Amino acid sequence: AVLMRKKKIIVLSAVIVILLILGVVVGKTANRSPKPVDAPAIATEAAEPATEARIPGVPVDASWFDDAVFVGDSVTLKLSYYCDSHPEALGTAQFFCAGSLGYASSLWDIDDPQAVHPYYKGQMRLCEYCAADTSAKKVFIMLGMNDIAIYGVDGTVGYADELVSRILNNTPDVEIFMQSVTPILYGHEIGDLNNYNIREFNTALETYCSEKGYTFLDIYSVMADETGYLRDEYCGDPGAQGIHFTDDACNIWAETLKNKV
Repeated sequence: AVLMRKKKIIVLSAVIVILLILGVVVGKTANRSPKPVDAPAIATEAAEPATEARIPGVPVDASWFDDAVFVGDSVTLKLSYYCDSHPEALGTAQFFCAGSLGYASSLWDIDDPQAVHPYYKGQMRLCEYCAADTSAKKVFIMLGMNDIAIYGVDGTVGYADELVSRILNNTPDVEIFMQSVTPILYGHEIGDLNNYNIREFNTALETYCSEKGYTFLDIYSVMADETGYLRDEYCGDPGAQGIHFTDDACNIWAETLKNKV
């Protein structure tokens, strides 16, 4: 009996020891920290929106002109007609044009009896509001044909500066593109309105743009022949003024803009 009791005590002691060992192991496992999991990376900088960049030497697409407005006289008016039927030319560019418009007359009061201001949405509007009215970000101006013979080169540049100043006063963030006056067909020069004076004005306008930080675009050279006159094949009114363009010339004008902006 005594032997049996000793065996029971030994077995019981062994069981207690095993339970104590298991308790320690379980306790350590329960208190062990879980392996950390890497959290997803948090972006510290917002992604920049894609911006349309102009790559030197690569023509822009027609849609680049969707936020542009063109200010001009009857020469640019012809371009507007061409673009109406050829959306692949200059996208959805808008136009502020009027026949006989010039830098000087663009500054006349809206109620001046001789006013030749453009019409926009059925209302006569001053050119200084061209970007504000159309929400344009780029302003292309071609005027001067109706100024040079009256005000001379310096006077015309002065009126050009005043018009641009007014546009920027109303819409200071727009980009300004100044286009040269284009050539006259042979036999159609009248007095001081001649290709020599036009070239003199264009040179002065280019200098002005360089000083002001505006973009100057030479359209004259693209349309002129080797003698400086408007190319015969580009003239749409050889029996009249000899200054307006054919559709082919308008296409070349649009392609020139795509390559030069």
